[in-house]
Amino acid sequence: MKKILFPTIALFSFIASAQTFVSTSIENKNVILEEYTGISCVYCPDGHKIAQDLHNANPNDVFLINVHTGGYANPQGPDTDFNTSFGSALAGQTGLTGYPSGTVNRHTFSGSTTTAQSRSAWVASANTIMNVVSPVNVGIQSSIDMATNTMTVDVEVYYTGTQTITSNQLNIAIVQNGILGPQTGGASYNPTAIDPATGLYTHNHMLRHMLTGQWGETISNISQGTLYTNSYTWTIPNQLSGFSLSPVIDATNLAIVAFVSEGNQEILSGTELYPDLIFANAYDANLVASSATDIMCTPTTDLTVDFKNYGNTNLTSVNIEYSINGGTTTIYPWNGNLTPGASETVVISNISVSPNVSNTVDITLVSPNGNTDQNLSNNNTQCTFNGMYDAPSGDITIEVTTDNYPSETTWKLKENGTVIASGGPYTTAGSAQTPAIIAAGVTPGSCYIFIMEDSYGDGMLSPGSYKVKDANGSTIVWGGTNSPNGNFTSEESTYFESNSGVTPSWDCDGQGNCQDPGNGSGQYTDLSNCQTSCNNVSVNDADLNNISIFPNPVKNILNISGTFELVEIYDVFGKLVLTSNKNTINTSNLSNGIYVLNINTNNSIITKRITVSK
Repeated sequence: MKKILFPTIALFSFIASAQTFVSTSIENKNVILEEYTGISCVYCPDGHKIAQDLHNANPNDVFLINVHTGGYANPQGPDTDFNTSFGSALAGQTGLTGYPSGTVNRHTFSGSTTTAQSRSAWVASANTIMNVVSPVNVGIQSSIDMATNTMTVDVEVYYTGTQTITSNQLNIAIVQNGILGPQTGGASYNPTAIDPATGLYTHNHMLRHMLTGQWGETISNISQGTLYTNSYTWTIPNQLSGFSLSPVIDATNLAIVAFVSEGNQEILSGTELYPDLIFANAYDANLVASSATDIMCTPTTDLTVDFKNYGNTNLTSVNIEYSINGGTTTIYPWNGNLTPGASETVVISNISVSPNVSNTVDITLVSPNGNTDQNLSNNNTQCTFNGMYDAPSGDITIEVTTDNYPSETTWKLKENGTVIASGGPYTTAGSAQTPAIIAAGVTPGSCYIFIMEDSYGDGMLSPGSYKVKDANGSTIVWGGTNSPNGNFTSEESTYFESNSGVTPSWDCDGQGNCQDPGNGSGQYTDLSNCQTSCNNVSVNDADLNNISIFPNPVKNILNISGTFELVEIYDVFGKLVLTSNKNTINTSNLSNGIYVLNINTNNSIITKRITVSK
């Protein structure tokens, strides 16, 4: 259980930490179970449950590290990239052939040539390890300064026995609990992990960082009776560097797993600790995350704001300030009673907006308990939501390319809540189906929803995808494998409405197609000119599928996910106004308006458009 420390208590803990806290008695080995998993793996939740039950039965002897890696761990949109820079190499040494797999102390058990095991073997293997005497004990002390988001870790390693090798490796893993996200098979194989408020899956023990690097730090003197000590600090980032779709790192839900290994393989023993939380400031409201619902036939959105009390006094009031697309700031007063470290979710419903196709919300927390916030670095965040696509009256065309499981794929189109067309299940695998054309599918004054479904719950796997196009051939929505918005699981819905007088215009989507942004801001006013221009641009598909930009419209910070060499930003007059080779670009010096991005990769130039709105 976490302890909450205030400054005077923290001083006492610091003095106590100078004493030896690791056990010097001979003990049996503890288990480090590294589980290799992914959000699109249908049986992985069963692995999560088996591992959690094993830990619950042996809370002081079995410790879990869930490593998301491989194809099943591909993200499905913002906050769903659970990969790390360490996962691939960790999995690579196990010899795993499927998911979920796990290693128990990275030991190769009798009858196997690899350390990877199926989930049915974990319990027996763990019991075997726990009955073996360990030559080493591991102890940890740790705290997190919540004002600076700085973690301090003190480690002690004591050798109670002898070994035939001359050195060991100390590894310190940081794992996070309580991360909500998608998970195929969650409801079937681990239903207790489904969050009742959101319907999302609760991911625990998720690897976030290795303080000691990929394979640990060397301990040179491992003779019996030797005490090894070391200290580490880590400034906890908001999210993992290089993983723009990764979730927020919540300092209040972190745990530390430290273990000693023989080189990169055999783990001798280890332990786990939840850091003490030190709240240095009296008034510190921490804005954790925010989200806003897409427009669905009425021009309103619901804004959800998650925040925590990082002050050392109870938080009883705070003002939530928000503005949409750089407009007027609105103040929403919150009142309650949060103890230090406690969290709150506020939903501000039915906010009236005049939406663009893409919209940005800026949120700030101010005046905790009527006082000046003593830590302004964690008071701001930004989220986006979609306005409805404004389609012209006329036909709707639905293009489907099936994956290797066509019988799982179905769709339907609703007009004002009534199904007017449907398709699937299909019989031909991995091929483009005959387009479905719904004659005069869009009529003035109506609201539409297109729903794509997968009965198995893992979306459309490669090469599966779908597109919905309006009467002008512009894409309303593109989904499935490698789509700009990521894959879906069981269902994906998109709303759009009939044309309300906006002059049609088109942009190239970078792969030879033209899209109408729905607000008259397109580069081309003639569809044929757009198609001619788009067809003359050669873009490598692999590059295109790897690149996405958000938020759009953008206020101050533009994020670009994927691998590229250079980004060039041009204004509407063709003047080069900004260049960068970073995945995060500061656009605060750009004036409001539309800009063209040329994203240079190794093989091609990808063109995208953004709107700067402050």
